This record gives sequence, C-alpha cells and structure tokens, in this order.
Amino acid sequence: MRTTRNMTVRRWAVLAAFAVAAGAWTAPAAAQDEGAAPLSPTEVQRLLDAYVLVQAQDAVELTDAQYPQFVTKLRALQDARRRNERARMQLINELNRLTSGRGGAERRDEVIRERLTALDDLEVSAAAELRQARRELADTLDLRQQARLRVFEERVEQQKLQLLVQARRRQARPQ
Repeated sequence: MRTTRNMTVRRWAVLAAFAVAAGAWTAPAAAQDEGAAPLSPTEVQRLLDAYVLVQAQDAVELTDAQYPQFVTKLRALQDARRRNERARMQLINELNRLTSGRGGAERRDEVIRERLTALDDLEVSAAAELRQARRELADTLDLRQQARLRVFEERVEQQKLQLLVQARRRQARPQ
C-alpha cells in the first residue's frame, strides 16, 4: 500500500514536469533560442501521459488496489491511440504527396486507391482496437468510475486544445 506522502510527492513531480513541458512547448521562439531546447512532440506526449495517469487517480477516485491494473490498461489505451494516429497520419501524408504531384496519373490513381482502402481498413481496425482497450480499462472500474474517467478524459482533451491555442498565439505575436 502506498503512503499518502509518496503519492503526493509523485503527483507534484509529475505536475512540475508537466508545467515545464507546457512552458517549453508554448514558449516564444526567442526564449527558446536563448539555450532552452524545445521539447519534441514525443517528449510532450510522454509528459502529458504521465500527467493523465497521476491526475486520473484522483479524478476517477481509484483505490490503491485498482491503481496498478488501471495504469496498465490506461497505458495500453494510450499506446493504441498513439499508434493508430501515427499510422493514420502516415497514410494521410502519403495521400497528400500523391495528390499534389504531376504525371503518371494512371499509376498514381492505383496507388491512391490502395492508400484510401488502407485508410478505411485502418479506421475500422483502430476503432475495434480502441473499443477493446477501453472495455478492458472499464473492467477495472465500477460504473461511477467509468463515468468519471470519460468526463476526465474530455477535460484533459480540452486542456490540450487550450495549450495548443496558447502556443499558436505566442508564436503569432511579433517578437
């Protein structure tokens, strides 16, 4: 059983890392040029995932007994989302490349058709994989906790969007 002090220390460490990530991610370019290396999207995503894990414990009101299994299942869900989004973006980028070029229209049309089919197939398989991962995560929670998790996830998505908007505003400002 974890102690309250250990949970608090871990929670503050993750929140501090998240604050640093958000600052580095949204910092104006001039500040980043002064030696602070910007975080990569992968590093930001890892910090956000860690933040979600820590905050979810309180938001969902997990018991100490539920926490280890919940963490494993939530990470599996996060990994599935990320993997499928990466594959989707790869196909979208390829379609963009294929449709912006000139020449070889017949061959190009065949490849475009294949990529569109692959995208459709990915969307179907991704939906099934995410449904399964969500079902397995839900199996670790009671009904109210499942509802709290859905509300929490929506709140986190809104916070991510707000961070992106802030980052874009800061980039758009003249330095």
